Amino acid sequence: MKSIKPIILCGGSGTRLWPESRKKLPKQFINFFGKDNLLDLTLKRISLLKNIKSPIIISNEEYRFHIAKSLEKFSIIGNCIFEPIGRNTTAAIYISSILSNHNDELLFLPSDHLIKNDELFIKTVENTLKYKLENQWAIFGIQPNEPHIGYGYIKISNNSDQNNILKKVLKFTEKPKIDVAKYYVKNNFLWNAGIFMGNSKMIINSIKKFAPNIAKKCDIAIKNGRFENNNKNVYFNLNDFKKIPSLSIDFSVIEKADNVYCTKCEFDWDDLGNWDSLIKYKKNISSNKKVVQIDSKNNFIKSNKKVIATVGIKNSIIVDTNDAILIAKKTKSEKVKNVVEELSKSKIFEAFENNFEIRPWGKFENLFETKNCKIKQLTIDPKKSLSLQYHNFRSEHWLVIKGKAKVIVDDKEFNLKKGNSIDIPQKSIHRIINETKSELIIIEIQMGTYFGEDDIIRIDDQYGR
Repeated sequence: MKSIKPIILCGGSGTRLWPESRKKLPKQFINFFGKDNLLDLTLKRISLLKNIKSPIIISNEEYRFHIAKSLEKFSIIGNCIFEPIGRNTTAAIYISSILSNHNDELLFLPSDHLIKNDELFIKTVENTLKYKLENQWAIFGIQPNEPHIGYGYIKISNNSDQNNILKKVLKFTEKPKIDVAKYYVKNNFLWNAGIFMGNSKMIINSIKKFAPNIAKKCDIAIKNGRFENNNKNVYFNLNDFKKIPSLSIDFSVIEKADNVYCTKCEFDWDDLGNWDSLIKYKKNISSNKKVVQIDSKNNFIKSNKKVIATVGIKNSIIVDTNDAILIAKKTKSEKVKNVVEELSKSKIFEAFENNFEIRPWGKFENLFETKNCKIKQLTIDPKKSLSLQYHNFRSEHWLVIKGKAKVIVDDKEFNLKKGNSIDIPQKSIHRIINETKSELIIIEIQMGTYFGEDDIIRIDDQYGR
């Protein structure tokens, strides 16, 4: 059997799953289903493929630490292509094809979809590879179980000369109105899953033919690109990337090509595009027992900390996070994207940022802030440490509330345990190290005149920042 090189498309902001999913932490990095996020589940799935080559993950460079953490979690060595800004799937697919070997069979997978039967998925991919010709696109179609206006639709031929696996695509339709969607479901159209396969040389030639300007601008970006970590990580110049037209591969190429074939899939698939999609798989994604419902029924309530009480509320979705609450009627969650648009217009940062941030060493959460004081909770993962750094405009006080910390302050070493604290004077060179196998939690009190991230002056940083 021929080998497969997976290409994981790891962009997108997941605005329909706000307030959990935001631009700074989109849905592919959120643990909706236990200990693994959607990218983790995608990596686990492709590891089941036979004759697999090392994957390529293409994403925005601000997500590089999330991706590194997932690769490390499963001991996967992959190549990462980091875009300075998103330019849709045509550019991502062209660049990843150029940076593959030109006889590779590439399998393109979104990082944020849910597939319930991994074994059936693997069988479908391997059967498709077995019968697909080198000069063909092979896309994956899903049998609809309802008329859905959020998906594209595919009409396929009833005839096949390739063991009934691949059938020629006759028509594509993007996200139709509900009446049209109902017609498509009755007439055996398939959902376009956004998963497809193709020979890298064929893909490059197709994009050059149908989207030559995108190919040309991508070639310039690649030529000026920065290759790091033995060419495993690729970065691009922002000005080069801004000149690349932003178009989906469906619109720019596949809908125009005549060599597109489709595999009809039997596995359960969902793009988890909104809360209505997600709650089909989870009654409540919460361990919070402080939820009280009076004369209320058929509600989905997600809250980790707060007491949530409902009276006379039915058929609703309630999602509570540290800094935002969503209340929506079921079947209406597609319009959550409009909420994000309104918040963005008003420049309300909760539209795209959380009150916590993920770092390569763990995360921090903002607890309190005034003009001259800021309080954070730092969670340092096992065997991780912060950079060696100092600040020009603030001092800090650290209190250990869980775990054990090794602290460096101006070449002096301190070992702190739960309940111990230490002062970090302004301009002192310092670092926190967690040498244990358990997480370390520290309350950090900053005092000063400026708290911006650019006042972190790094002397030594193992994460390359």
